[in-house]
Amino acid sequence: MHMAKRFLIMLSLVLVTCGCASDEDKISAHVEKGKGYFEAGEYKNAEIEFKNVIQINAKHLEANRYLAEIHLKLGNAQDAFRQYMKVESLEPENTDAKRKLATFYFLGKRYDEAGKRVEAVLQKNPDDIEMLYLRSGILEQDSQADEAEKVFRKIISLDSRQTRAYLSLARILAGKKDAGGAEENLKQAIAVNPDEIKPQLALFGFYVSQKKFEQAEAHIRGLLEANPSDVDLHILLGNFYFSRRQEKQAEAAYLRAIETASGEIRPYMVIAGFYDTIGNKEKTLAMYEKALEIQPEEIRIMEALARFHFRNKNIDTAEDFIGKMLAKNDKYFPARMLKGEMLVLKRQFDDAILIFDQLIQEDPNMGRAHYFRGVSYFGKGDIKIAKESLLKAVDLTPGYTKAKLLLAEIYLRERDFRQAQEESEAVLRTIPTSYQANLIVGNSHMYQQQTEQAEAAFQTLIRLEPENPVGYYRLGLLYRVQKNHDAALKNFEKALAINPKLMDVFSNLVLLYVAKKEYKTALKKCDDQMRHVAQSPASQAIIYDIRGGIYLAQRKKKEAEEAFMKALEKNPDAMRPYYALARIYLSNKEEDKAIAQYEAVLEKNPSQAGPHMLLGTIYDMKKAYDKSEQHYRKALEIRPDFAPAANNLAYLLADQGGNLNEALRYAQKAKELLPSDPGISDTLGWVYYKKGSYAFAITYLSESLKKVSDNATIHYHLGMAYYGNNEKELAREQLEKALSLDKSFDGAEKAQEILSGL
Repeated sequence: MHMAKRFLIMLSLVLVTCGCASDEDKISAHVEKGKGYFEAGEYKNAEIEFKNVIQINAKHLEANRYLAEIHLKLGNAQDAFRQYMKVESLEPENTDAKRKLATFYFLGKRYDEAGKRVEAVLQKNPDDIEMLYLRSGILEQDSQADEAEKVFRKIISLDSRQTRAYLSLARILAGKKDAGGAEENLKQAIAVNPDEIKPQLALFGFYVSQKKFEQAEAHIRGLLEANPSDVDLHILLGNFYFSRRQEKQAEAAYLRAIETASGEIRPYMVIAGFYDTIGNKEKTLAMYEKALEIQPEEIRIMEALARFHFRNKNIDTAEDFIGKMLAKNDKYFPARMLKGEMLVLKRQFDDAILIFDQLIQEDPNMGRAHYFRGVSYFGKGDIKIAKESLLKAVDLTPGYTKAKLLLAEIYLRERDFRQAQEESEAVLRTIPTSYQANLIVGNSHMYQQQTEQAEAAFQTLIRLEPENPVGYYRLGLLYRVQKNHDAALKNFEKALAINPKLMDVFSNLVLLYVAKKEYKTALKKCDDQMRHVAQSPASQAIIYDIRGGIYLAQRKKKEAEEAFMKALEKNPDAMRPYYALARIYLSNKEEDKAIAQYEAVLEKNPSQAGPHMLLGTIYDMKKAYDKSEQHYRKALEIRPDFAPAANNLAYLLADQGGNLNEALRYAQKAKELLPSDPGISDTLGWVYYKKGSYAFAITYLSESLKKVSDNATIHYHLGMAYYGNNEKELAREQLEKALSLDKSFDGAEKAQEILSGL
């Protein structure tokens, strides 16, 4: 038994010894093969061999070193970083690992960790130029320009041919306003290697930055004389002239780049962008198409053409190019982005949101995708999500002007005037001439009754664009609120002189004459305006509707009735004339006669939607809601796209306890058909209020109020929406405004009840 134990122990020792010998042999074989593959440039095979070594001995130093180098060769930066960290842990004094890690940490902006390793290497080798460059970079990041300058001077003392050090030193000296020193170092960099283009271009850029334009031009022309076939230099010269607003010289330089390029597409793309910027659409298109001829399968040219056609409203052509791009690569980000923007233009917001959500999932830092996602939700009326997306776009791209301006518009609609001004003024700090930003600032002041500031902002609009009617119109509205009628009239007249077809301006102009009881002048203005809009039945309908109002102001009901009927002849979709006619019949106690008249019309021709609409409106005002609903529904059976009937039915269902989902469908349909009608925005907002969607309600009611500021019912609706949203001060403001305009509107009692509890 004793002998058996001794035998087993001896056998184990032999096996262990053999196993160790076997592992060492395996390691040696893998290392030799790995080195062979590495020397031959077969890095994947080398990686396999050294990983086999690591499996046997995880701390094998040589294998870990080689693996770190292999990962670098293969471009696997993260794996290389981890491997060098392992080498450093195995061999803390390994200078090569520290040098590599210092670079990784610097590129990753972890300057403290980079600095530790740089100093460790320089302690052993103070003249390590690569580490000295890293030290200078870390010092510059820490705003220690003077110390960085010393390091660059040391590099030059070690090696006077270090072009990079001269260029860096020139940059630091330029920042310290030592233009002479900067220029001297740039010229020294050129002297070290006259054939290297980078120092030459740095000197050119220096001259431009110092506004030494003659020297800059002479220098770049000298470079072109020495390098006449360098396409990039021709393009650079073109860019220089373009920045100096010397368009003819810029064009000539770009054309020489094309002559020199012999079949390259880049000069064509550059000059196309130049033509696009200066507004020459024909030449822009010609250059893009020439580029496509040279490389018909190049997706980036298709993208440029798609965007060009999209900007110029050639929607079908743009869509064709988008289709071609996606056929080549259905994951191509720019094509999908443009497709989403196209869907936004078509108001197909749900489909657009699907695309933007996918793009954001792939690239969460894409500010443009967040912006258009915000635009899409804004179009849907979901202001909460719209704001979130727009704020994200601004967070990712702080200078995103469009996002800031849309946010400002949203804040303006929400009557958050301070935020609207803040966003607009942020834009004005970088773009003082932004028309839209100045307009929002002016409107914010006007709505807060800050008349002097509002007037100043609107005057700025006129200075910026004297031929734009908007500034005069807004100034006219401001003076009208102040009851400065003469000044208001003067500005409305100026706006109409620029564009006689602006019906909002015309309406306000005539209302002022009516307010002054100058009815003849008001009617003459209507006659004059009719000539300007002879080709627009919708505009003619507005004029007849206004004429009807003028006649009513003079108690001429018969003439008013005729005018309102003519308005409906011109545009059966106009909303106001139906209500005006119904009010006339009710005030004359002739509603039964009118009902009989329109029913007789329907007996002769039952396929007319208009008479049903009029009957529905009359019954609505008589509070005979069942009959009113029947006629609205009948009108919609005859004409499913009849917006006035869809709107009125939606309002009736919401206000009289009907099916709110059905009401929402009809209100949305009306909004789709007549997106800018304030009455329809009011209905849609009221339906959302009834459904408890207060944020949506506030959006649409604010939109309506922006166009009809003196309607008690809309102020009441907005006040109730604010109340539902627990914004009590804003609710109070709107409800008090409603009662100040009309103490007996439908809902006045409810408004007083709410106010008494606030």
